[in-house]
Amino acid sequence: MSLDLFTAFNSEHLWLKFSDEDQAKAEEISQGCSLHGGRHQSFLNALSSICLIKWLKITFPHLNYYELDQENLLSMWEFVNGTPILINNSRLILLPEEMGDLTEFYVAQEWVDIPHCRGDYFLPIQVNLETGWLRFWGFVAYEDVKKIGIHDASFAQYILSDQFVEGDINMLFLFEKYALSSQPEYQALPLLSTEEKHNLLAQLTSLNPITIRHHLSFVQWANLFSDDTCRQYLYQQYQPLSLGAWLQHNFNQAYDRGWQHLRDFADSLNLISDYPPVVTNGIVMRSGEVNLQYIYQIQDEQQLKIVAQRLSVLPTDTIYKPQVLKALNYIMSKSHDDDTRWNAAEGIWRLEPNNPNAGLWCGKRLNLGMDINGVSLALVIGLLPKSTTESSIFLRLYGMSDSYTLPANLQVNIMDQDTQVFKQLVAREHDRILQYKFWGKKGECFWIQISLGASQLSEAFMI
Repeated sequence: MSLDLFTAFNSEHLWLKFSDEDQAKAEEISQGCSLHGGRHQSFLNALSSICLIKWLKITFPHLNYYELDQENLLSMWEFVNGTPILINNSRLILLPEEMGDLTEFYVAQEWVDIPHCRGDYFLPIQVNLETGWLRFWGFVAYEDVKKIGIHDASFAQYILSDQFVEGDINMLFLFEKYALSSQPEYQALPLLSTEEKHNLLAQLTSLNPITIRHHLSFVQWANLFSDDTCRQYLYQQYQPLSLGAWLQHNFNQAYDRGWQHLRDFADSLNLISDYPPVVTNGIVMRSGEVNLQYIYQIQDEQQLKIVAQRLSVLPTDTIYKPQVLKALNYIMSKSHDDDTRWNAAEGIWRLEPNNPNAGLWCGKRLNLGMDINGVSLALVIGLLPKSTTESSIFLRLYGMSDSYTLPANLQVNIMDQDTQVFKQLVAREHDRILQYKFWGKKGECFWIQISLGASQLSEAFMI
């Protein structure tokens, strides 16, 4: 690396040019944060820290500095803007923003009023992704933030004008190189018990990660944010649920989030899993007479679908269970139609849940909140491999009220990884199930968003 990678100074500010490689590395790191949360925020922070560390290695090669591990950084970026870098005995907080002017900047209260996270110096950074430059305004000391900054309690932040920024960033690193900086006093925050923290965590797991810090008092949130275990727990709640792990028979992440195998879930919640007749948006499963020997002569896909439908709803205690399982497994091997394969897979699951062709089914109980009388729902996800790189997904949403009906106008949005809705389901009067089948490629993400009135739940999945 050589100094010609950087334009060291322009006016009084430090300007750093970032490369395509720097940008690609920052984008890769940012994938660890959720789309609805801090992904772009983490990208700006990762890019800024990558470039600053490069510059430090060249300009101050003997300076001792320390970065937090990526796991801790991601769990911070998910909720708060800012990157701590420890230099000698001081903590720098990088504050990148894509802003068009340099009149004021914002410091999240976490970096000022939580002793465990408190910064000694704050570095506002202007990021210009179009031109490929980072502009470091300079730095502001902790004492100035506390004395001069305007505390905005509504957004839990301090606002400072550009006139309080020391533009020559070299001064900061010279202070640290020769240990000239002081350690200001700060006020400790009240501590919460472990039980109190756990109760708070239970309230936060269904909220948007960007606004989650505003749903508690600052003291409550500070106790969670500064506790590595609590912060990591919250962070994990917003990461996509890996369906690919299910294919490897790894359900640890799903279990941690309250998911269960459907066979256990259905028993514990008295979930209706017997068909027919259940009307689901106009779809009716029908049973009838089936000649099992005739199945192996069928070549027409539509006929296979009809047979799969009929076999899928036979009683689980049928005396023809071995023959039915053989026929359904044959249909699975013969058919390329998703509807046919899912009907066959459901029939196999009813008769032999551990059969490899039964698909992978998990369910989770949901609650939309007390403001609408605690509407309780059951979300079931089925996964069926199509090929080595593609899988078919079957979503079902059940009502868990006494009548097992869904609330009218309950809405389900299924969104792609860019959060664009590609399917919307709306419950009608007396609907008991909303369901939808779709497929995706390995590594793709999708979102399921369930809403009724002002109440909303969402969860992300990775295929």
